[in-house]
Order: sequence, then structure tokens, then C-alpha cells
Amino acid sequence: MATQKRMKANELVTLLAELVVMDIEMMARFANIPVQNLRSWLAGKKENLRLQSVMNLMSVMGLKVDNGLRLDDARVHYWYIEDSIFSQKKSVYAALTKLSKLLAGCSITAVESTSPRLKERLGHRFYLVASAKVRLVVCVRRSFFRAPAVSPEVIKGACWRDDSDDHLITTNRRLWTHLVERDLTTYEFDRMFNQVSENVSWADVSLMAREFGVTAADVSQWILERHGELVPDGAGAQDDEGIDLDSSGGRVLYLAAG
Repeated sequence: MATQKRMKANELVTLLAELVVMDIEMMARFANIPVQNLRSWLAGKKENLRLQSVMNLMSVMGLKVDNGLRLDDARVHYWYIEDSIFSQKKSVYAALTKLSKLLAGCSITAVESTSPRLKERLGHRFYLVASAKVRLVVCVRRSFFRAPAVSPEVIKGACWRDDSDDHLITTNRRLWTHLVERDLTTYEFDRMFNQVSENVSWADVSLMAREFGVTAADVSQWILERHGELVPDGAGAQDDEGIDLDSSGGRVLYLAAG
């Protein structure tokens, strides 16, 4: 049986940078690394970054070390794909396939507003990819004549959220606006994906607060007393099926399933 080729750390960062649409200058600034050093490292010409610098880069790309490299479960991730009319499908979605291990066990669904506008229908297609520890939005910018191909055939080890023909859910205008503007919280993502309806709106809460003389400070204090600082769940179980990540310094990490 052939041994799976290890993915080098610079290859992983390059793939993620493509999906999050981040250039070298921006990565260097966020990770506090000299641009030229980063450029040489990404090209595979030099192993000139310390392990801590590599870990900083992983964090910038949305990964955290938890029995392997995983997508940070404390945030909603956004990946972008350009699917133009002249591009080849396989190459367009190649990065998603190569990073399938990060999304193994996830469920996939398309999502749109309950009252979609024509421009939204024609321009971008949004997908939610989710599990207990993964919250990912995949935004596909597509041409008019192309159907997006975010599916279990592309993301190996994932499955559809439901058995419907179109694999599509809808969400209200407020959450849709947060989704499009990259202002979606993990709580809102979960409610959208699980189709949990809102029986009380913020407008209702504001009216009740005025009626009973509850101030914004009162609400803020209640939230802090009720929830405080959320403590993340314990580390996940060791996953032996990860894609080997050959990092600098001789350490081997794994892309762990979600």
C-alpha cells in the first residue's frame, strides 16, 4: 500500500492563503514575519522560519494545534472560490479536496436568503460546512452558466446535510446580512445551519426593555453573569488518519478531522 505523501507546512499555508484570499504582504504583517523571509519559505527555497513563526502563520490561516492542526472552533471561517466560465472544475476546487481531512465528518448545505434578490442568485453561492468543531462558509463566485461544485465528491469524507434534491436551506434577512458581511457569530452559524427559528426579535427585546426600564448596562451585566467567559471543550481524541504535515524543525503534525 502506497504511503501518502506528507504535506509540507509551506504547502498548507499556500493552500489556505488561496482560500482566504490573503497575499504575502498581509500574511507577513499579521504573523510579524519579514516579507522576504516568508516569500522564500512559501516557495520552498529556504527553511528560514522558526517553529513559532510557522505556528503564528497557522493561526493567521485559522488553524489551531489540538492533537494535530484543526480549524479553530471558536470562529466562523470563510473560504472563497472563483469559478469562472473558462476555468477547469477540478483545478478550481482542488484546494478544497486537498484540505478534505480538515472537514472529514462535516455536513454540507447551500444557503440563501428567504427573499433572495436577483443579484444574489446570479453572483455568489454560499455553502455551510459544519460539524461539532467546524464552522465554515464557502463562498463561490460563479459565472452565470456555471453550477457550483461544493459537494461530498469534492470534500472527501463529508456528506450532505439532508436528503433533499437541491441541498438548500434558507435563512432570514438579518442572518443573511451577517453571513454576507462576514459578521456571523458561531452561535448564529449554528442556528442557521440547524434551522432554529427566532421567536423573539431584537426589536421585541428593545421594546420590552423600554417598557420595564431595563438599560443596556443591565442587559450587559446579566449576560456577563449568565455566561461569563466561555471555556472551550476539552481537546479532541487523537486522530490517526490525518494528512502528515512535514514542518520545519523535524516535527510532524497532522491535519485532523473536524
